[in-house]
Amino acid sequence: MERHPVAEKMRRILEAIIRIIDIVAYFIIFIGGCYALFWTPDTVQRELSGAAWLVPMWAGFLLVGGGLGMVGRISRIWVLEPPADVAAIIGAAMYFVVLSGTLFQSLTAGVAAAFMFYAMIQLFRRYIELQIFGTDPKVHGFTDRMAEAFRRRTGNVAPREE
Repeated sequence: MERHPVAEKMRRILEAIIRIIDIVAYFIIFIGGCYALFWTPDTVQRELSGAAWLVPMWAGFLLVGGGLGMVGRISRIWVLEPPADVAAIIGAAMYFVVLSGTLFQSLTAGVAAAFMFYAMIQLFRRYIELQIFGTDPKVHGFTDRMAEAFRRRTGNVAPREE
């Protein structure tokens, strides 16, 4: 049995599509953070009433998660992605919960909630993928795992001597 049942050229195309989808999800999260921080809708501000301090907190989660995730995925330094995914998922979940309160009052809130929900699910998928493929089961110590994480890159990079 072949190691890769899909032809090499098609596999590279499919991997590129997956990578683009991941980058788009991080971008959606980042834009959501900008939107939350700079253009918080009045409906959301009313919904939060006494908890306006949540706005910069979830915006920060979204900005850090989306920005760091994009940098990690674009640069292929995968070790940046797991903490970015956690931050982005937390921020997206907070945003989704807040937007859900105004979901049927505003078309804009509904669209934003749908984007946040999609991005949250996509990033959760990416986080699981990184947990499956991101660690070497033969490396057991924390310092060894960290050294291995910083040394490794995701696929499609030019071969190099190690």
